[in-house]
Amino acid sequence: MTPLDWNDVQHFVTLVEQQTLSAAAEALNVQHSTVSRRVAQLEARLGLRLFDRIGKRYRLTGDGQRLYEHARALRQDMNALLRLAHAQRHAVAEVAVSAPPVALRWRLLPQLPAFYARHPRIRLRLQGSAQLSNLHERQADIALRLVRPEAGDLAVRRLGSLHFGFYASAAYLRRTARSDWRFLTLSTQNPLSRWAADTIGSAHVALACNDFELIRQGLNAGLGVGLLPADSVGAQDALQAVAVNAAAPETLAQPLYLVMHDDVRRSPSVRAVADFLAGALAAEGAPG
Repeated sequence: MTPLDWNDVQHFVTLVEQQTLSAAAEALNVQHSTVSRRVAQLEARLGLRLFDRIGKRYRLTGDGQRLYEHARALRQDMNALLRLAHAQRHAVAEVAVSAPPVALRWRLLPQLPAFYARHPRIRLRLQGSAQLSNLHERQADIALRLVRPEAGDLAVRRLGSLHFGFYASAAYLRRTARSDWRFLTLSTQNPLSRWAADTIGSAHVALACNDFELIRQGLNAGLGVGLLPADSVGAQDALQAVAVNAAAPETLAQPLYLVMHDDVRRSPSVRAVADFLAGALAAEGAPG
């Protein structure tokens, strides 16, 4: 049996409902000769006469009436399919990215306008986390990490580095002798906090917390000398890099890794986000 052409069926249903070639052509935004040709093709493929032509009007035959009910249902199904396809094309895909807050706040957030300009149909769900467990539990699609994971089922890509150092306001340094410096540092236990503790040594720690933004505000308020990501120090801050024990300011560079499971990296939306992150974060952060 010769396959039916959906367009022939659509023209048939429209002609039934509009009753004249001119009205059907207007409804379909085609020439009336196109409607006549499509209906003739359908009759030829079915081997049935579907209409009686009475003047300019088309009236269904018995065969046409029986087929019309099925054709109308088919049109409804096709329209539903087209609506679904349209919705799929315009659907917003959500991609969850887990990353240390320091990477999200000062490295990634400034890059997001460029990302959304290129990918308006992707919505990012950002999660500030230093733990890898959420990636294994599929609570995130992509993770940015400061420590390279060892799990064999993960795809890992080295990006740039985040740089950390000690900063203080010029006013604090002018009024405070080096022997009287107070320090603001991390309360967490990780390689960065251990490096900071080794650098500070036995000096007085005035504030320990897990929030770099709180440290930055404290330094701007003149509380002391504090550990900060170099990316967090902007022109609006009256802060300068400080040498704690050396002739030049000490800095620590921590590599940044992009991590994904192999089974999600093939998703077009996840791939688009991963490629963007790789481009946006591959550059080395300012060493401060």
